[in-house]
Amino acid sequence: MMRPLNILITAAFCLVHALPALPALAEDVIFPPNSVVGLKPPGAMKAHVALPIFEDVAQDAIISIFAEPRNGSHDRSFSEFGKIEKVPSDKTIDSPIQYWKLADGVEAHVLTYIQKRDGIVQRYWTVAARDADLLAIIFARAAADSALYSNAAMQAALRTLRFRKTPPQH
Repeated sequence: MMRPLNILITAAFCLVHALPALPALAEDVIFPPNSVVGLKPPGAMKAHVALPIFEDVAQDAIISIFAEPRNGSHDRSFSEFGKIEKVPSDKTIDSPIQYWKLADGVEAHVLTYIQKRDGIVQRYWTVAARDADLLAIIFARAAADSALYSNAAMQAALRTLRFRKTPPQH
């Protein structure tokens, strides 16, 4: 007969060894190197080793992240971004601009458009996101007919955007 403490230790040992086999949680956010903005990358995208981007080179898909401290001029830019009605002539707006309220008080405007150039059709997502301290602009691109990086998959990934106050120090 096992003692209660032995049972507890055995159960904890089994649990710890089972954890690596568990699937990643939907909210597992990855921050590219030195970035204060992260997300759960879609498909087979991986964080670049040195740049604030996620990429899938084989599929020619990318998410680029630019962030800086928020100031008054950013507030106007953010509001104006939410009112964009026209894009350059070689692009077609794919859906109306969306306004999202994300976790931790992050708000975002999302514009999706299609571009056809040299017979290649690509879908683009441009996101202006902010919280009380930061403004981030996120650009994403994938083949318009990609099953791995469909509009739904990319928007789901973009909805996982998270901000942190400072990048880790190495």
